[in-house]
Amino acid sequence: MFTRKYTVSVLDSKWNVIKNRLKLDAIPRKDELLFFDNLYYEVINIVHVLNEKQGIFVIVNEFKHQQTAENQ
Repeated sequence: MFTRKYTVSVLDSKWNVIKNRLKLDAIPRKDELLFFDNLYYEVINIVHVLNEKQGIFVIVNEFKHQQTAENQ
């Protein structure tokens, strides 16, 4: 009936902003992959800041796909 959208900021491991105010249906979990700007990002950590407005920060690394013998 009512759907909630979460507004999150995506940061790299050095806390530089990659995407600000990204609206998501669900908060990503650790080790999940996010895809935007034609790149995959692996979620490292999620940080919640609890003050007047709840801030959610998703810390990511750019995902590097490794070729294996099975994938060739």
